[in-house]
Amino acid sequence: MAFQPDILITTPDGITLVVEAKVTLPNLEGAEEDLKQYMVGMQCPTGLLITPKRMWLYRDSFTTRSPQSVHRVGEFNLTRLWDQPPPLQGSRFEMFVQRWLEDLPTQPAKEVPDELGEALRDYVLPAVTSGEVRAAHPRYP
Repeated sequence: MAFQPDILITTPDGITLVVEAKVTLPNLEGAEEDLKQYMVGMQCPTGLLITPKRMWLYRDSFTTRSPQSVHRVGEFNLTRLWDQPPPLQGSRFEMFVQRWLEDLPTQPAKEVPDELGEALRDYVLPAVTSGEVRAAHPRYP
């Protein structure tokens, strides 16, 4: 089955951020490769893999038209990020992450490690502020 992301942030110019939100990632390398392929195919500069506890951030340098131009910028612990524990059911977790992204520009700054705060400010917040956050596929309970 072809890769289908969970959340997209789009502008009139295209997709600026693609998000895969999963309760677990039993095969991180496979998920990473799928995300990179999607980013290259859609010419999307930024990608996220998110679980309730971790986030991996990817950036396409656009040096080639292959997944090798997409690099992992960082891996972050999210346990201090959430105000409430995230749900542990697939579609509910996707909705939880989507709501968090939608609220990110208007939420007060939260005490998070500097590295995570920097990543959110430099890569995620600009995409969310200038784009529209939406589900990438129908969600069923």
